[in-house]
Amino acid sequence: MVRIPDDVLDRFHSEDQITQWQQKAFPTDQPKAGCRTAPGHLRDGEPVFFLTDDAGNLVFLGRAQMFRFPYDLSPEDLVPEEIRSARLDFAEAIFGKVDENGAIKGRVQFEDAVAVEGGPEWYESLLVPQILSAPKPTTFQHYLAQDGRKDKDELTTYLEGDRTTIRGHKLYWHRWDERSGIAQVKEPNDHDRRLEDLQQVSPADTQHTIIRPVKAGVVFAGRVRFENLTDLELGALLAALELPEGCCHRLGMGKPLGLGSVRIKTRLCLVDRAARYRAWQPTGEIAGEDGSRFRTAFENAMLQHARSSGETLLTDQQGLRQIARLDALYQMLSWVNRPSRDATRYMVIEGGDATRYPKDNRGNVNEFRTRPVLPTPHAVAGRTEPAWPPDPPQPRSAGGSVGVPTPPSSHGPGTSASPSPRSHSPTASAPPAKAKPVQKGQTRTGTLKRSAEGWVAMFEGDPREARIVNPADLPETAAEGLRAEFFITEQSKRGGIKARFERVEE
Repeated sequence: MVRIPDDVLDRFHSEDQITQWQQKAFPTDQPKAGCRTAPGHLRDGEPVFFLTDDAGNLVFLGRAQMFRFPYDLSPEDLVPEEIRSARLDFAEAIFGKVDENGAIKGRVQFEDAVAVEGGPEWYESLLVPQILSAPKPTTFQHYLAQDGRKDKDELTTYLEGDRTTIRGHKLYWHRWDERSGIAQVKEPNDHDRRLEDLQQVSPADTQHTIIRPVKAGVVFAGRVRFENLTDLELGALLAALELPEGCCHRLGMGKPLGLGSVRIKTRLCLVDRAARYRAWQPTGEIAGEDGSRFRTAFENAMLQHARSSGETLLTDQQGLRQIARLDALYQMLSWVNRPSRDATRYMVIEGGDATRYPKDNRGNVNEFRTRPVLPTPHAVAGRTEPAWPPDPPQPRSAGGSVGVPTPPSSHGPGTSASPSPRSHSPTASAPPAKAKPVQKGQTRTGTLKRSAEGWVAMFEGDPREARIVNPADLPETAAEGLRAEFFITEQSKRGGIKARFERVEE
């Protein structure tokens, strides 16, 4: 009998484990009414496959023999601790926050923006867009900081033994093509039939949806009201709203298809409250304030912080773009100099580009198959890569996986902007040869190290501690740093490394 701990059962029932197929195949009322607490959940007496460890404890379970195995760590767990535990930041101080410790009231209020130019008609006709699926964080080669020079089986994942961080903020490139217009958004296969089906009460299509986009060129106007902001905070708000010349924001649905590119212009109006309430007529508006002094205060503070904290800086840029991470952000927000639509398309599972990716034995091209690491924003934009500090893991700036000639244009729109300085290789030159991680069946030279549980072995090219399965065979003269030969009896990302001591190195 194997006991199922509550945390294992809860993990099985989590949203990322219960697939859409399971929800349909195991509804709440089958095989009898109310037998499940929710679609896809287990019921009493239902057979499952399971995996136990060496001690007979349950590791996990699933409905198929090759069931989906959960990761040890969540994306949130891989956000650096200094960020997760940081105190109040600019955004929270300005807009407020709510957490287990209480709430902080925001000091900015947004009114509705109303269409004032470009219509009527303000909207496009109803249409069925190409399928927009949810983000897939399990595509770890894109979401985690990686060394893109490594083989696909050597990339870091969400498992406990791997050491990496979340790569950055997920953003989409501007992809609107004026020549194609709204046609570039529509589902190319059976569009009209799908549209008719989706307007029924119970449509047969569960993958597509219906949207009615705002027409290109429509202008909206609205107010953003604020109170009690410092000069620095007001400068941050202005810098965030009105981007540098040639850049645009991304808002709303359908960004990977080209929708949602928005340019924001601001006009600052400051009010002297005392002057306003001393008389009936004066509005209290302060003349001559264009916001430049607040922007300058924010820019100077950010540059000073970047210099003091060792940020990578660019001498050929001006303003906030001198900070390399912000320049990476602005590369992705650039509307005027945006890369070609093909350069920032989604990767595909079927019918991929055989000039960039290898074919399988059936001649098909699955662009995800070799797990190519996303290139940096600078690489996609064809810009010179900043000299990021060479602190691994380091995705290769030109993208792609080892052995596959993939130019910077080979990857889709979910490129990481504002990357960590640890996320990028400073040059595209070939790295020096170095030891590879250990593999089962190898005989490797390692170094003894004392841990809280006793002696372990460390191997060059692999940061994990290896458990020695025969510690009694170690010599009485064993000391930390002793070099010895070991036979690798087990190696896995979940179980770690187990090694058998063979002999002291001569």
